[in-house]
Amino acid sequence: MCKSEKYILDSSFDPDKFLADITAAKAAVGEATEEDATHMQRIVFISQVLLYGGHALLLVSAAMSWGALTVATCFVGACMISFARCMKWAIIGHHVCHGGFDKLQKSHPNVLPSHYKRGVFAIGARRFFDWLDWMLPQAWDVEHNKAHHYYLSEEKDPDLVESNFESVRVAALPKALKYMNMIVWLFIWKLAYYSPNTFKELVLSKKEGWMARNWPKGCKPTDPVIVLHALRMPVEALLTGRVQDSIFWLVFFAQWFGVILPMMASVALPAAWPLVLAYVGHWPGATSPREAAVRLLAASVVADMLSNAHSFIIITCNHSGGDLYRYSTSCKAFSAEFFLRCAYSSANFECGNDLVDITYGWLNYQVEHHMYPDLTPLQYRKLQPLVKSICEKHGVLYVQQNALIRTWRMFEVAVGDASMKRCTEHWCRHRHTTRRRNETFQQWCMSAYQSDLARSRIWND
Repeated sequence: MCKSEKYILDSSFDPDKFLADITAAKAAVGEATEEDATHMQRIVFISQVLLYGGHALLLVSAAMSWGALTVATCFVGACMISFARCMKWAIIGHHVCHGGFDKLQKSHPNVLPSHYKRGVFAIGARRFFDWLDWMLPQAWDVEHNKAHHYYLSEEKDPDLVESNFESVRVAALPKALKYMNMIVWLFIWKLAYYSPNTFKELVLSKKEGWMARNWPKGCKPTDPVIVLHALRMPVEALLTGRVQDSIFWLVFFAQWFGVILPMMASVALPAAWPLVLAYVGHWPGATSPREAAVRLLAASVVADMLSNAHSFIIITCNHSGGDLYRYSTSCKAFSAEFFLRCAYSSANFECGNDLVDITYGWLNYQVEHHMYPDLTPLQYRKLQPLVKSICEKHGVLYVQQNALIRTWRMFEVAVGDASMKRCTEHWCRHRHTTRRRNETFQQWCMSAYQSDLARSRIWND
């Protein structure tokens, strides 16, 4: 590794002052208040209106005879469901499961429902009411809240795009085909990649569990597990004589299938309404119940694909691009190096008002979110301009661009047209320590000189 890749900041950077400024900015934002609770309740209400309103529009469109108005009604309904699903995850589930409202629940116990708390929200039966998606909330908590946040852009980071798409990067395929592959992933990534991979992280976190103890030796724990492996892994292991590994993968994917089954039923549910209404003799549609069911199933699948695309654009590009950094070393949480990595390995989008922030699922505050994961949405909005000004003051990288630009930069890394920058640390501890010691010595000399000068004046007087 060359010298320029070892340290980024020069000797003028003062990590102690940077750390003090970031800490002071967090203190200036203050604790969450009733305003934060009211704001979250408003977001929950909007998501519910979109979700139920979207399903109502789908049902209305299914009852209409085919035409341009029918297509428009169906598409709007699918978009509403898609947006609501993205809000449930990115804004509501994300901030609650990080513990953003835990302190508020203690200081103001009646301003939010009691289940808006880490470890309670979307757990068990509450998954069906709070946040039903392709990922198991407990698995997402292990993969995202723990591994991703505290190993950001390191080799252990399960969301390291450059590593996860290594097979695509090195594949001897035309670039156009590689980019087409990324477009496909854009619409299916939660089911195809994120759900089985988060489940893998949950399995490995249970050190004493059967699957963690019997993890196949030929598969590195850091390797991503995708839906295509459900057939390939058991068959490949069986054909090579690794019967135990074949049984392992059959058990693994059977349990994972239980994770995604509720979401599969949720996507298929709209198609059941025309059939149920027809069975009880109350189907009012101009189309046959079977045709309406097929139309609703197709619209529901489209809604899920749109939700995948929306979340892909605002999530997967947050920490990837040729201008961001990755690391082969770890650092201490909430140290100066930790906060520097939050800036040098994260990208923000436009931000500042509810329309923009809700559209981005509040994932447009990635720098601040990685510095302090357990804040409320409104706290991030207050913290962002402070952190940005601090980074400018200390000469620290602060990336803020449109999500579509960042998605393209992520595509470039995923297909091999660009690579993330690498460094060991952002500042040299030894160099800083030496400089601080020199400063201390110089201050002592100046103090001694001033004391001697004062004594000589007294003596002369």
